[in-house]
Amino acid sequence: MKLNTMSTIGAVIRYLRDIYLKRGGDAFCSSEDWFIYTAGEDGEFRLDTPCCISARPDYDDERGVEIFPSFAEEHGMYCELMPETLEDVVAAVLDQKRCATEEDLLRALNYYADEDGFLQF
Repeated sequence: MKLNTMSTIGAVIRYLRDIYLKRGGDAFCSSEDWFIYTAGEDGEFRLDTPCCISARPDYDDERGVEIFPSFAEEHGMYCELMPETLEDVVAAVLDQKRCATEEDLLRALNYYADEDGFLQF
């Protein structure tokens, strides 16, 4: 994913779904240095939930605080969604239901966020 760009959760889900369907989970890019940030206004993700793609947060050991990238802060995005989490959810759903819709994937993401577990299809 291109750093310091605005997007939506739906667009990120589509991006990861397409990678997984074309090249499998080994093609996921969680090893790359990117992170997903949202405003965290309502508790549940929607396909149109705004997000930004930016660098992973730094951590200040002396103060014991995370330091968010300036791009995320400038856009009021302070809640983190690790790409690895979203990749795991997408893979788990597509392994069960290859033709899963974006709505299926979103429902599984929200389930994971609430239950810390994978939704069974």
